[in-house]
Amino acid sequence: MYTSTDDTIVAISSAPGGASRGIVRMSGPAAVAIADGLCRLAPGSTLACAAGFTVHAGEIVFSDVHHAPVDVYLFRAPRSYTRQDLVELHTIGSPPLLDLIVERCLAAGARSALPGEFTARAFLAGALSLGEAEAVAATIHARSDVQLRAAQRMRTSHVAEDIAAWQDELAQLRSLVEADIDFAEEPIDFITPTELAARVGTLRARLLAILTATRAGERIDVLPRVLLMGLPNAGKSTLLNRLSGINRAIASAVAGTTRDLLTAPARFGDVEALLIDSAGWDDAPDELVSAATGQSETAARQADVVCLVVDAASPPEPAALAKLLAQAAAPPLVIANKCDLLAAGQRRPERLPVPELATAEFVWVSALTGEGMDALSHAVERRLASESHAGDEVTTALSARQRAALGEAAEALARCVATAEQADDLLDIAELIAVDLCEAQDALAELTGAVTTEDLLGRIFASFCIGK
Repeated sequence: MYTSTDDTIVAISSAPGGASRGIVRMSGPAAVAIADGLCRLAPGSTLACAAGFTVHAGEIVFSDVHHAPVDVYLFRAPRSYTRQDLVELHTIGSPPLLDLIVERCLAAGARSALPGEFTARAFLAGALSLGEAEAVAATIHARSDVQLRAAQRMRTSHVAEDIAAWQDELAQLRSLVEADIDFAEEPIDFITPTELAARVGTLRARLLAILTATRAGERIDVLPRVLLMGLPNAGKSTLLNRLSGINRAIASAVAGTTRDLLTAPARFGDVEALLIDSAGWDDAPDELVSAATGQSETAARQADVVCLVVDAASPPEPAALAKLLAQAAAPPLVIANKCDLLAAGQRRPERLPVPELATAEFVWVSALTGEGMDALSHAVERRLASESHAGDEVTTALSARQRAALGEAAEALARCVATAEQADDLLDIAELIAVDLCEAQDALAELTGAVTTEDLLGRIFASFCIGK
């Protein structure tokens, strides 16, 4: 897929669509010369004579009368992302203009970059490990703050260092086992089956610990859920619209307007979440009402944070509140809505005389006027940080390919332990043990990119967008 790495490639590197700034990126031996021919810098200034890590203001010249402003970012080999001469042309983010710049670069001798080819060149030049390259892809595809943080952890984690240490341990164990085969005629015990099983078992436990942490972090692909629950006409739909900034729900004074679960993305401080508006809880013997209430109960058990919305101006019956509280898996955050209808002295938890709410956290808001929204946002953010994402910063994030490679290594080590535990003499099982240790080494080598195939690289970098 990437058979040629010594030519010059070009692609639009900024996001699709119009913007105040657009970026065209070139990498390769002719990148500087092509940019020099396309751009007009200050009198007497050329990119050919410029040092790396410099920015040059000028114009992209299309004709005597057509030109566009440009900032040229120059990176010299080997101190660049691709370890080649690399140029970025930062100009007006007009898609037709960027396309025209790429056409001029192609006419001057560059070729269009394949998906992920810039990062592939960085990997092939040794600037990135395969795991770091996959972290770049995860960053590109991140759709939430949580996913972005996980991708950043993939790039900065110490997993690669751990794997290198495991490979050294496997190499040492293999050398001892193979020495036992080579010196079978000598009365020398390089390692006993018991010692081998213990050392391999310890190593396998470390691999499984990484896999367990990865499985615990698989919810990074899902936004945390914040549920608004309450009795009919408590103002949940108005609150959903206010918090999300979208008129997602029909807000009406008529009780029971919402029947299905309505969702909208919302931001609480620095945390992005999925806000859910549920039907008002009602125990009326009606099939439609029962179905809507059942949905609300299920959502309450699955939500990361449950917000109990109550009409503070017209407090509900304690018995009804108690039934609602029974649906939540954890103590809810109480949102006392419609506080604009109350005097300051009336905003007290005592307005809701329910024992279960004696120690609850209250936030007084008005979904209609926006009063108290900042306090509510901070309260939900704290709950998401403490309940939904405890340990988020230490969770190891790996791709499916990396988890599969770790799994293969762990399985090979498990076979090795099982074989060693059943033997009295290592020489009887040495060849089987050597094969299992070799398979574990190969799996770890594929994980880090020490062993690759064209098919593997094609599958990984094909997930990139062009220009990265």
